[in-house]
Amino acid sequence: MTGKENETVTINRELEYLVPDYLDSRKKDVAAIMEALPGGNFESIRILGHNMKGTGGGYGFEAISDFGEEIQKAAQSRNTGMIERLAGELMDYIGSVAVRYV
Repeated sequence: MTGKENETVTINRELEYLVPDYLDSRKKDVAAIMEALPGGNFESIRILGHNMKGTGGGYGFEAISDFGEEIQKAAQSRNTGMIERLAGELMDYIGSVAVRYV
């Protein structure tokens, strides 16, 4: 999943008012993933990944859908290291993605 940092995403101007809240919610998802990890709550992590997979593309963030899919798979296989790595990469992506509205 690396290499997604500093990506520019082009989004319809009609969604401009939704994007900041959407990205904030994904930051909260990452925090929830990191909270669930020590207790081994892989089902919650899987659901969070599944939801990201389903919503990212609708907002124009295909990378978030990709991260969600990978997080979902890692949770299903209980791969703690992979989940930690993906969560960190997702936070980096959210912090660096540039949004251009058209």
